[in-house]
Amino acid sequence: MRVLFCVCCLISVNIFAQKTDSVTEKKITTLLSKMTLEEKIGQLSQPVLDEHSKDVENEIAAGKVGSFCSFNKRHYTPSERNRLQKIAIEKSRLGIPIIFTYDVIHGFSTIYPISLGLSASWDLNLAKQVASMAAKEARYYGIDMTFSPMVDVSRDPRWGRISECYGEDVLLNSVFGKATVEGYQGNDLSKHENIGSCVKHFVGYGLSMGGRDKQFTEISKNTLLNTYLPPFKSAVDAGAVSVMTAFNDISGIPASANKFTMTDVLKDQWGFDGFTLSDWDAVLELQNHGIAGNDKEAAEKAINAGLDMEMRSDMYLNLVKSVKEGNVKESVVDEAVRRVLRIKYKLGLFDNPYIDDKKSNKVQLTEENRKLARKAGAESMVLLKNNGVLPLGKKGRLIIDGPFTNSKDMLGWWIGNGDDQNVVTVEEGIRNKTAGKLQIIHGSLSRNYDKTVLICLGESGGNFGESNCITDVTIPKSQIELVKEAKAKGKNVIAVIFNGRPWVLTPIMDYADAILIAWHPGTEAGNAVADVLFGDVNPSGKLTCSFPKMNGQIPIFYSDRISGRPRENKYKNIDANPLFEFGFGLSYTKFEYSNLKMSSNTLKKDGSITVSIDVKNIGKREGKEVVQLYIHDKVASISRPKRELVKFAKPNIKAGETQTITFNLSASDLAFYNIDDQYTLESGAYDLWVGGSSNCELSSKFTLED
Repeated sequence: MRVLFCVCCLISVNIFAQKTDSVTEKKITTLLSKMTLEEKIGQLSQPVLDEHSKDVENEIAAGKVGSFCSFNKRHYTPSERNRLQKIAIEKSRLGIPIIFTYDVIHGFSTIYPISLGLSASWDLNLAKQVASMAAKEARYYGIDMTFSPMVDVSRDPRWGRISECYGEDVLLNSVFGKATVEGYQGNDLSKHENIGSCVKHFVGYGLSMGGRDKQFTEISKNTLLNTYLPPFKSAVDAGAVSVMTAFNDISGIPASANKFTMTDVLKDQWGFDGFTLSDWDAVLELQNHGIAGNDKEAAEKAINAGLDMEMRSDMYLNLVKSVKEGNVKESVVDEAVRRVLRIKYKLGLFDNPYIDDKKSNKVQLTEENRKLARKAGAESMVLLKNNGVLPLGKKGRLIIDGPFTNSKDMLGWWIGNGDDQNVVTVEEGIRNKTAGKLQIIHGSLSRNYDKTVLICLGESGGNFGESNCITDVTIPKSQIELVKEAKAKGKNVIAVIFNGRPWVLTPIMDYADAILIAWHPGTEAGNAVADVLFGDVNPSGKLTCSFPKMNGQIPIFYSDRISGRPRENKYKNIDANPLFEFGFGLSYTKFEYSNLKMSSNTLKKDGSITVSIDVKNIGKREGKEVVQLYIHDKVASISRPKRELVKFAKPNIKAGETQTITFNLSASDLAFYNIDDQYTLESGAYDLWVGGSSNCELSSKFTLED
């Protein structure tokens, strides 16, 4: 049986990303004409709700607060949100509503897998569903906008925030970012089940020097255009209402004072009509960067470069004086305020500024939400090794051991309104799955009659995330010894790893019979793990970051460029290949690729061709396979990546079935910024590969012609 499966991974404009209508623009113009300079600057202020002073009510009433940032549920409730909003609506002179923001990164009350984990599902519809569910929980709680998605391409597992992105690849960050924006914002932002999306961090943050958070980045303009900007373009095209600037400087110019990225690219070239927002204290920190000598100068540098709103710090209070002195034109302030007001209208805050706080609890942690979290957790897991010990049977005995066997630390770094008391542990998940038919033995490695041991390893959610950078990403020594000890006693060792970054797993490769990467899977962690371990879910996740053999290989990624001496791409002690490559992941079944065909070996610059391949499930279980298509531009005006992911599909294939997977390859998929930084297509020869990872070998060739 052959099934035609067509997939297109083009980065396209969301049809729901509508521009603000002319009627609304006229309302904004009228409102602006009534505002004092102090009130305008107030709209550009985003203080932190957790730290508000005793005079916050007076500040709101005076029109000096445009938005609130909050990140701690202890300081924020729906009723408190309504109380503060009521002051803005009823006591301020112009009644302009406030935007309430929160870090809804991978869930609000129901926590889903960390973003790096979710990307390993290679399932864009799943990512969109997760964002939609999170948005509903958040909006009913009173959140209007989230600081998500993070689409910083990252290739350094030492950097703690790699957990928040969608991996090392440009395309994956682009399409997952787009899906997430669409999930948060829905078809109508004014509906009280959707929230605005602030995409971050603009731009190049994932390249922080030495993997140290918030450090400078050295990025050529061409690399910026080809690698780090495209995911943001995708999110903006999807309708993201805000863009957050990064902490890093970009080749000497801090992101929050970078006119090229914020104004020339984002606003002028891309036509972005939302507002830009600094990250926490980033305007204040322009002084630490050494480009501003005082608070006033920092504010002037930021707003003149195109930064509309300031988070937490109050440097923008100095703009009243700056405008009067002529250092900042009032028209620049007006444009920034217009962008903020535009989004408040899109969010429906002028018509419906309050929330029904009695409904909030009814949409939090629902059975439907937990079911989706369980599915997302299982779909995100990546099976790296299996010597036939998985899946497990549901009867008999099983030894369980390791620091994460009964840990509720499964939520990752940003946990929104999540509570670890709601987390299902691994042991609880196993007991739920086996209903008492499986005898669980704790840490009894000396029992010779018990053959299989499940060891739950990993890192705490506080070990990765913001400001949590480390020099050694090797699996901890104590955990290595636990695996070795179990193997020395003749056990079949299954290692389940809960991590927030790629790990060096080399020390346990000879001792573990099976290795399952579970990431931090969220609220339903234990149930999701059990679904995979016992085979009710056939693992289908694939890595979106390369796993190095040793720390010394970092940074390592599949799409690097070929040097003039490829044979010297190695170290004295090891080669340059990762332990597990990008796109790798096993299943409980096996897939065979054959019959690679192209509709033509010539692709016109205004045309497209189809690429098809037969994928056969040669095992005994139904399973999903991530089919990946890569290309290489052999001769160009600049040296191009040795492989680039341009298409992928994830079909479900029954045992014994063959599906023909067909991709539509357009000339536009091959476009890039050339030596003159012009977005272009260059004629010439290309290599093409299709398979189950970035190391796939089934290949063909084609030529791009005028």
